Amino acid sequence: MKKRALLALVGTVALASCNQAPDVSGKSVTKTFTDQKLTGYNAPSGTAVFVDLTGGDRRTTLTVKGLKPNTDYLAHYHAMGAASTTDVCKSNGAVVGGMIGMTTKSNASGDLTIKGFQMTADLKDAKYINVHEASALANVPVCAPL
Repeated sequence: MKKRALLALVGTVALASCNQAPDVSGKSVTKTFTDQKLTGYNAPSGTAVFVDLTGGDRRTTLTVKGLKPNTDYLAHYHAMGAASTTDVCKSNGAVVGGMIGMTTKSNASGDLTIKGFQMTADLKDAKYINVHEASALANVPVCAPL
């Protein structure tokens, strides 16, 4: 009987530990998106919030308003490119770390939240984050310099 009680207790503790928040190794960083002045957009704005976690992952949450309604978007971290030496958002840098989260559809009001994880080491060269229309990657309504 004592063994069953002990096993039940161990099982409960093990399950509870699965629901704990990840260990954070750094502070949360918030960057503001800048409107890239694309036709068809009504002053999009928002934030990129990221935090590095113990174990080598970065958790990123992007929140944007003023996008086209019911439209698919995706987001990336980018390295500095050669197209501009003064504006990272216009530099056309290579994607680093892959997609942030998954392709996500804005709601009927044009609001969007994208969440994702990347390996922190893969983002060492990241200089900006942008959000693209999924069907037209050249259409970048918002960008956040890092």
